[in-house]
Formats: sequence, C-alpha cells, structure tokens
Amino acid sequence: MLKDFPRLEIDYGRRWIYKQLEERRRRGRETQWCVLAGLADASQWLNPVPSQLTKLVPPLGCSWMDPFAWRQGDDYFIFVEEWPRGRPHAHISVLQLDKTGRIKEDCKTVITEPYHLAYPFLFEFGGELYMMPDSNANRTLDLYRCESFPLRWAKVHTLIQGTCVADATLHHSQGRWWMFLMVQRGRYRLNHDLFVHSADSPIEGNWSELPQTPVVRGFDRARSAGRLFHANGRLYRPSQDCLRRYGHSLNLNEVTCLENGRYAERIVRRVRPNWENGLIGTHHLDWNDGLMVMDTQWAVSTGQP
Repeated sequence: MLKDFPRLEIDYGRRWIYKQLEERRRRGRETQWCVLAGLADASQWLNPVPSQLTKLVPPLGCSWMDPFAWRQGDDYFIFVEEWPRGRPHAHISVLQLDKTGRIKEDCKTVITEPYHLAYPFLFEFGGELYMMPDSNANRTLDLYRCESFPLRWAKVHTLIQGTCVADATLHHSQGRWWMFLMVQRGRYRLNHDLFVHSADSPIEGNWSELPQTPVVRGFDRARSAGRLFHANGRLYRPSQDCLRRYGHSLNLNEVTCLENGRYAERIVRRVRPNWENGLIGTHHLDWNDGLMVMDTQWAVSTGQP
C-alpha cells in the first residue's frame, strides 16, 4: 500500500485548497444539521430526491445528523447523533414519528457517554435489537442491546478496543457478517481509508480483516454514509464525499465484488447539496420499512463580518 501514499498527499493538497476557499465563504455564518424524512418506496434508494422529504429541524443551536430509521408498530423512530452547540460532545437521541411521517414525540436522549457518540447503526440479531454507535473518541467500537424500545439501551460488548474507527456499518451476506469501517492508524485516516472485516457473528469480537484492505481510498468516496442495501438485484453502499469538507455530499456505489476476501465498487450516483439555497452538506441515507431518512447542513448569516 506504500505506492498509494503519494495519492494521499495529493488528496491532502486538494483538501487544503478547498479548506481555504470554504473558510472565506463561511465567514459570519453558523451551520446546523437537520434530518430529512419521508415515506418512500424502496426503489427510491437509488434515486433519492431530498427536496421531496420533510425537514425535521432541531432547536436553535443544536444539530441532528446520521439518522437511522426503525419501525415499531404503527410508528417510526429515527435515531440520531444530537449535538447541542457548546457541549463538548454529542449523544444519541431518538425522534418518534407517526405512520404518516409527522413528529409524534419530541427528541429524547437514549445513550450518553463521557465522550462523543455518533452514527447510531441499528441491526437485529437473534431476535434482539442492537445499536453500534461511533465512539472513535474513546478508541472503541461498543455494542448496545435494546432493553426497552426505544429509550433503554445497555452496553453489552466491546467489538474493537484501542483503535480509532468510525462509522462502522454491518452487512450480512454469504452466511457471514461484513463490517465496513474507517480506521485511523499510521498514515490511514478516518475520512480517507475504508477497511472491511468479516466474522461469523456480529456480536462477538472475532473479526478478521480482508487481506486487500483498505479496499477504498480517497476523501471523495471512502467514508460510509449509511447501511448497504439491495436494489434491482444488486448491492449498493452509500458513502461520503469529504474532499471539499467533511460531509459535503453523498455517493451511491454499486458493490461489484464481495467474495473470497476481495471487494470492489463503482460510483453510480452522486447527491449534491444543491436543491435549496444555503445548503452546504448532505452525507447520510437510510431506509426502513417505508421511511427514508437523510440529513443536510445549511449555513445562516450571523450578521457578523
């Protein structure tokens, strides 16, 4: 992989240029992330239309991002990273919507730790519901089991210890569980290098790394942006384009190979934050039993020069 490091230096150079331009553009403006949600057919995974979704806007000075949807009975629940401005780190909260997609209950906190939490990935296994939030600030990847839906969760296992990993995303295929995750070690970076591990069980710590990892490299396409999904008989992985800035836009990638320790994908769709004035980011996509959720970031003027 040493031959790839020159590309990393080029990517950093491009990112530095974009950063300078972005700092000039955002002077005197504050940013906020909000959730987009709406009823949608599974076929819309490949062709999301953010402008047709409803904005769920957090209170002033707070952001909601990385939404994952779940349905329980007639209601939908959206688990989010919630980050009030001025707090040192974010926690995990949940919004409750009725069957038409309208907010039924205000946002409530479900998991807090003395470190940053994000990306509340949800999955079922053995009749239980689990959450695997991003806790890279603690250099762990921890597993929580739902004790009373949707508010009570208990930490039951640490899947990865002592390594900075981000946005871990599970997928079950070919009788195995595959974990897609960003890893920071040495010259590998969380926004640049995608690793894949596999295991027989998603709730144990016996994960083996694919020999060819990192399988995807580049600020413009590597970092995960939601769960993998099938459409038209093919498998797709959402990813972020972080080249201009973290969370700038969304890619949909067709997985062309996931077997025998090998992985390959190709970008088939890009979703840019261009459907409304003032938007500067969109970096997540999820769908569960009829509800599609995304997120978007906008910048508003503070009146300061």
